[in-house]
Amino acid sequence: MVGNEFTPIKFDDMGHIRDSVFATLRTAILDGRFKPGERMVEREIAEKLGISRTPVREAIRKLELERLVTHIPRKGVIVAGFSTADVLEILAIRTALEGLICSMAATKIRVKDLERLDVIIAQIREENSRGNAKKVNQLHDKFHEIIYRAAESPRLYELLNNLREYINKFAHAAYTKPGRTEEALLEHAQIVAALRKRESHSAEAAAKEHVVKSSQAYMEIAGL
Repeated sequence: MVGNEFTPIKFDDMGHIRDSVFATLRTAILDGRFKPGERMVEREIAEKLGISRTPVREAIRKLELERLVTHIPRKGVIVAGFSTADVLEILAIRTALEGLICSMAATKIRVKDLERLDVIIAQIREENSRGNAKKVNQLHDKFHEIIYRAAESPRLYELLNNLREYINKFAHAAYTKPGRTEEALLEHAQIVAALRKRESHSAEAAAKEHVVKSSQAYMEIAGL
């Protein structure tokens, strides 16, 4: 825990402090600042965030519900790793939700959003040629965000948003596989083509194929 640095939470945000603490700790686990098997010490976290221990305790309880941490007698709260079953479950959920949201977006997406998607594909190709992996990941996230919002389904958007950090963790790792970014560009183009034709079924199929291939790449990289 000692090596983890967090931005103190301002007391002006007290109305949202519980959510802020939970989001901060959740992100720290998913981006690897907290390692599997590492202890999460309430007092240390509270001191680093500049808050009382109560919201930290509540956040840890929520993390337990997400199975990101586990309480072990005489050891305390321990960060849990991802089992193969965990990964497969999350990727299956993502496949279903991405397919559904693309299907819904096909009948609602605006022409200017389709044009933005075309631009992003070109930008990804350019940044990939420069070896700028960070920018490529940011553009991939932006690509999917445009489609998510185009579906005009607040509940489905929220479901995917709750999975976003999991999605980023797996998807960004998948793009480290040689040739995966180039392959993903073709898949993105197929999604946009289906959206442009307003073909819900084709958009859903293209989105699912993209997620399945991304999942396969991640599993190879992770050795699962």
